Amino acid sequence: MGQRSAGESIAAIFQAFLTQRTWAQAELAREVGIHVPALKKQLAILETGGLPLTRDEDHPHVYWSVPQNWFPGGVVFDGEDLALLLRHLARAPRSEERDRLITSAARSLTAGTTGLDLSEIIEPADEAEHLSTIEDSARKQTTLHCQYYSAKGRVAWRHISVQRILLGPHARLVGVCHRSGQLKWFRADSVLDARLDPEVPFQTVEATATEAFLSASLDGFAEIGPPTTHAFVVRNPEAGWVAKNLLKGMETEEATDGLRVTAHTTALPILARFVVGLGDAARCESSILAEEVRNLAEGALANLPTLPDQ
Repeated sequence: MGQRSAGESIAAIFQAFLTQRTWAQAELAREVGIHVPALKKQLAILETGGLPLTRDEDHPHVYWSVPQNWFPGGVVFDGEDLALLLRHLARAPRSEERDRLITSAARSLTAGTTGLDLSEIIEPADEAEHLSTIEDSARKQTTLHCQYYSAKGRVAWRHISVQRILLGPHARLVGVCHRSGQLKWFRADSVLDARLDPEVPFQTVEATATEAFLSASLDGFAEIGPPTTHAFVVRNPEAGWVAKNLLKGMETEEATDGLRVTAHTTALPILARFVVGLGDAARCESSILAEEVRNLAEGALANLPTLPDQ
């Protein structure tokens, strides 16, 4: 057998007992990679240090065991089970206790292994039908083949390389659409059928590119092109409502008698729809945003029915 340091031997013994609670002494020595006398010495040190070891003899064999529920400081999950645990915690109602469990479990996973964005996790049960398959696509980096109902009312099969999943009211995913080769947003509840397709190569996007796409999005929407910065001011008392109903991607600062809202985004139409709903309580600082708001407002006015004279 090769030479191991005392630290390496102790680490190997711990690992052995994490995977199997009872070992024959000779078998454990082979597993750790040291001779039996050296193993007995290390086991004695560990037992003195508090490891709950039990020694049993069945001549000519000696067996060493730890309790079935033993794990230093907690419980042990393998990678697959830990990802599964996170998946189901993600769908539980939001609470401080649930968020603490998610944070603790996520520390044990390598970044990106679940494909989940853990910053806003809350998932209604009625959106979960195909979510496990979508999560598997991101975690295993295997192309998703899904039947998707688009915002234009069309149903079609498409291939998506899922990069990120945001679990929230109306779970969404960011992925490369294989038709366009571009990152796009998709809603989980618009996936009508889903399966993994390992025959179609998965298209990986650099994490920095995905983060840039997310930061340029507004409330789960994005347009093609570079993001631009826009701002508008909302007077009081309407500013109080706005502060509680900001779209994800908006930032705020106090303004005289109100609130100033900014967004660095490609989703200008979504921003304009939010502003136009505020009526005369909002004032645009960006001429491009003001023009978009004006077009929406004029379009709405043009479609108003003619009311009979009173």
